[in-house]
Amino acid sequence: MIRKAILLTLIILAPLSMVVSADTSARSHGCNATVDAAVHHITISPSGPLSMPADQALNITAIPYNSAGTELNVAIEWSSSSGSLQNFGGGSARWYPQTVGAQTVTACNGEIETVLNVNVQPGVPLTFELSVSQENVTADDTLSLTPLLRDQFGNGWIPNIPFVNWNLPDGVGISLPNDGTPPILTPGPVGAMTVSVDWDGWAGSTSFNVSRGVVVSVFIQHVSNQVSSDDLVDLCALYTDQRGNTWATNASWSTYAGLADGALSSFMDECIVFDAGPIGDWIVEIDDQNGMTDSLILSVEPGRLAQISLDNLTTEIHIGDFYLLEAEGFDAAGNPVTVDGWNWTVTDGPSTDPIVPDGDGITFVPDKVGQHTIQVMAAGRVQAIDVEVLSGVPVSLEIEVLDGLGTQSPVIVTGLSLDLLLYGVDENGNRNPIDVPIEDWFILNDFGTIENASAGGTGHYTFTSSGIGDVSITVFLDQAQGVLIVLVLQGPLDYLEVILPVEGDQGKTVHFEIAGFDISGNPVDIHQCSATITTDAGEAECDENGWKIDLDTSGELVVHARIQSSEGTSAEGSDFITVHSTWFGWGDNTQVIISGSLLIIFFISIILVVLFKHLGSRIEEEIEMIKEENEDEEDTPPPPLQHIGVGGVFPPPSLDKTPPQVTTSIPVATVPAPIVATSPAFPPISTPAPIVPYDPFAALQPVVESEPEPEVVEEKVEEDWASTETEEVAEPESSIQTDDEWGVMSGNWNDEGDTLTTAAVEFAQIQHENRRGDGPRDAAEQTLRPLPGTVGGEDGWYFDREGRPSHWVHTEENGWTQE
Repeated sequence: MIRKAILLTLIILAPLSMVVSADTSARSHGCNATVDAAVHHITISPSGPLSMPADQALNITAIPYNSAGTELNVAIEWSSSSGSLQNFGGGSARWYPQTVGAQTVTACNGEIETVLNVNVQPGVPLTFELSVSQENVTADDTLSLTPLLRDQFGNGWIPNIPFVNWNLPDGVGISLPNDGTPPILTPGPVGAMTVSVDWDGWAGSTSFNVSRGVVVSVFIQHVSNQVSSDDLVDLCALYTDQRGNTWATNASWSTYAGLADGALSSFMDECIVFDAGPIGDWIVEIDDQNGMTDSLILSVEPGRLAQISLDNLTTEIHIGDFYLLEAEGFDAAGNPVTVDGWNWTVTDGPSTDPIVPDGDGITFVPDKVGQHTIQVMAAGRVQAIDVEVLSGVPVSLEIEVLDGLGTQSPVIVTGLSLDLLLYGVDENGNRNPIDVPIEDWFILNDFGTIENASAGGTGHYTFTSSGIGDVSITVFLDQAQGVLIVLVLQGPLDYLEVILPVEGDQGKTVHFEIAGFDISGNPVDIHQCSATITTDAGEAECDENGWKIDLDTSGELVVHARIQSSEGTSAEGSDFITVHSTWFGWGDNTQVIISGSLLIIFFISIILVVLFKHLGSRIEEEIEMIKEENEDEEDTPPPPLQHIGVGGVFPPPSLDKTPPQVTTSIPVATVPAPIVATSPAFPPISTPAPIVPYDPFAALQPVVESEPEPEVVEEKVEEDWASTETEEVAEPESSIQTDDEWGVMSGNWNDEGDTLTTAAVEFAQIQHENRRGDGPRDAAEQTLRPLPGTVGGEDGWYFDREGRPSHWVHTEENGWTQE
């Protein structure tokens, strides 16, 4: 930490020190070194400017050069502005700076010299000092506080010490410039002050005396601005300086406009006594006769209870009236006094225990007519009052319907109103119209509202119904209450609500419902399909399960419902649905891609399976037929010798070795055909054609129109049995087999109009019609809806197009069949 603080101080001091680089110049004074006229300039290493601590040494080297830049071996003399130099000869030296600040080191030979400028910083601190600029100050002054570190050479500097490391007396402030200059102390209270510091292992303290400063103001010293009417208040006039130091002084005393001068014990003194009387805010003023003044506002509060007043109580009430017992207390000066608790009693009267607590208050509740004496006590003070109790206060309330029903339970349709008249009935049965605040009326479940009638006068009210069922109307007046039961019937259909999802995908079906309500918001039973639906979202249909929409238009669309009653009234309602657009108008885009891909793969798989299965069986049949024919031919007479080659049937070789005339070549399929003999007169020479490997994808090649097959013209040639040489037969020309040719090769396994491609299509069509899917389908290819308990696509019960239940079973051979 010490080294960090030193480095921070050095960084701050470095810009303040003058630093110049080394230079070479002609000396104006002589140099003791042996002069060599060839010296043109001298360089010093390390070159400046440099910065180093005062307690370290610097090894330096000077090299002289002639004008041609050639190094010379001449003597060098060294000198410095401070510290000590140790010359090792040969241009080498060691310098100990010792003194902080801007220092120089000079190397010379004759008139030629070079100066190295060095900024010397303090060395490692060894001592710490703390001092103040003056020991005696006034509260108006400031003083410098100097923390000083010194190294081994006595170099001193002011470190930057954080505020938390200073220990200051109360009221004393300090300013820390943190720029290498001493901190500034601002005194506070008068007296001896001690300031100490404990920082990074260094500690120190110093003391100084503070005397009061110049008077800046005068003020009235007091304990509190709030005083009791019974209290005596001590007040003093005090001077103060700018640091808050105070001392007493003589002053003249008065009150604003002389309104409370009688409460002052003296008009000229350092301290006086203020004897308060009436409550209120009183202004006390002082003047030191030197132009300084001050004032004080004293708020006088009531004193102790001295007397009780019952003037707020009436002397006549009716039985049942709310009679809150209230008393007022006053102090000796007549100021109102707040009493925490009053002790009430009835000292005379016919009623039994008429004093009744009511919440935070006390009430008088008589049960007998006659005069009663009520007494109150508090803080040793007593007061009493005589109260005459009369009859006639209502003890119950009656609600009467003004349509002739009286107090009987009326029946109305929700939303309609009743005119009511409220009566108050006393204990003697007398009925009189009476007004009760609206907030004292209560309706069960809030099934209606009560309002003051627009006409009629006292006791007239209007009830507007809502809800359905028996509704009790209750009214309270003090302890009395009245109840009326009204039967509220359901109202006619007033409006509709469309209950549907907030969003859907184009191409999908969403289900929704229609709900009906009367004018009070009560549900009304409606037939779902009785509504007329208007929407741009798609076609809406209704069945026994409710409404559904096949979404075919995207966007934020409204679905509007309307029901027309037989009386000519209508109820309407609507809601919005957000339809998201999709590819091809059904499902989301991912479903479209997946479904399309699966459909393509499905059809390709069907075609390949059919081809592989059929062609494989046909090849096996052809091979079997060839084997059977070869076995049969072994028992038949030999036919005339002919060659059966790849290109067709050829005559036997001639005996005179004359090249025979070859019949016209007939292209044939790669599948070998049965051997054809032209005559049974000669033994057969069986040379079966090689079997070409089966290519299952040949049927998928494009259909190419083949040339019509030429008729085979057999030319008779002379038979030459003596010749053993066979004629070379030309290779047949390659040809692409059409679907019709494949049909011939396959033995016309369907009919003349069928090919493998059409057969595959028909097979795929049958498979599609027999698919299980989501369930049985009608003639329009619409999937039937399953009954509850049946999962779509599984055997079970489904609704037919007429909505009747029917039982369906699926097989792979016949598809869906109805049982």
